[in-house]
Amino acid sequence: MGTSPAPMSSSFAQTSWHIIDETALAAFVLSLVLCLALVLTQRWHGRYTHDHLTGPQKFHRHKVPRIGGLAIGMTYGLVSFLLPQDVRVIWVSIGLAGLPALVAGLGEDLTRAVGVKGRLFATMVAGVIFALLTGYVMDKVDLPGVDWLLSFYFIALLFTGFSMGGVANAINIIDGFNGLAAGALLIMFGAFAWVGLQVGDALVFQLALLYAALVLGFFVVNFPMGKIFLGDGGAYFCGFLLASLGVLLPARNPEVSAWAAILICAYPVIETLASMRRKSRRTGHSVGQPDRVHFHMLAHRRYARRIVRRGPAHLRNPATSLVTWLLPVMTTVLVAFSYDNAVLSAIFFFCTAYIYGQIYRVMSLNAPNLPLGLARLL
Repeated sequence: MGTSPAPMSSSFAQTSWHIIDETALAAFVLSLVLCLALVLTQRWHGRYTHDHLTGPQKFHRHKVPRIGGLAIGMTYGLVSFLLPQDVRVIWVSIGLAGLPALVAGLGEDLTRAVGVKGRLFATMVAGVIFALLTGYVMDKVDLPGVDWLLSFYFIALLFTGFSMGGVANAINIIDGFNGLAAGALLIMFGAFAWVGLQVGDALVFQLALLYAALVLGFFVVNFPMGKIFLGDGGAYFCGFLLASLGVLLPARNPEVSAWAAILICAYPVIETLASMRRKSRRTGHSVGQPDRVHFHMLAHRRYARRIVRRGPAHLRNPATSLVTWLLPVMTTVLVAFSYDNAVLSAIFFFCTAYIYGQIYRVMSLNAPNLPLGLARLL
């Protein structure tokens, strides 16, 4: 039976909190400044970085740079010089592990030549590298039989890479409207920070705070007017950071169920699974092929148009995010009551999936310009 290598150990509780607070503020400012710089200099790089205006998942009317991930990645690297030594060690390890996800995503943003399979594989490799560099793996998911398989280190290693790649890809899938993915990330980072604080895990709390600061700088420029987009680089890299917390939290705190981490990430995970199921049931439609019937797209047609019925049409885009954020807010509230109870966390996850499905059916039956019978595909 395989065993995982010993995780990094540091006295994170002794870390100076004011240094972390100041570093988080610096991360926010750096991310904001770099995002603004990319927006202001797009006349020189726009031919390579502008997003397409046409496509099944395009809801913007002007050319926008889609390399917010470059600003976030650069900020991540710069922040490493500001951190105390004990936190810097794992921060650098996570950053190095995440490079394949960031590079593959940016490659697609700049060349449009890196397919979804290539990006997903690169992110799964990043997850394996994360496990090797930090020593943390997903070796327990509170499922009989599965936990026995995960007791073999090689299987746990591959499962960690697969899971982290899946979560990162899920963030890319929900990145459809101004602020949607970034706002959801902020909510989920906040949930991880709260649980980390409750169990006394200073490392998870600090990492979640710093990750949130990175994303917040981008969020200010992205929401509500969409002056810059995450792009695939930003979505995959930020999704990878989210997944790293999902591995670290239960691995470092046996009293926290792996289902708690899954519950925190429920919205993007459920959206991805539902999307795969829907597309697999549509004749002639590949699972990786984009369409216009994701949850947030139906919310745009069903609710955002009502909210901004008399206002400027371009405000329907950010209004969609305001509506859709209710899902990660709901799971954050639920995890507060269940993070130390595997059964309750699992029940809440499946209840969330059921609620998602019912709302989706209502929206699909009432949204305009959609084919009849779409709800049956879910």
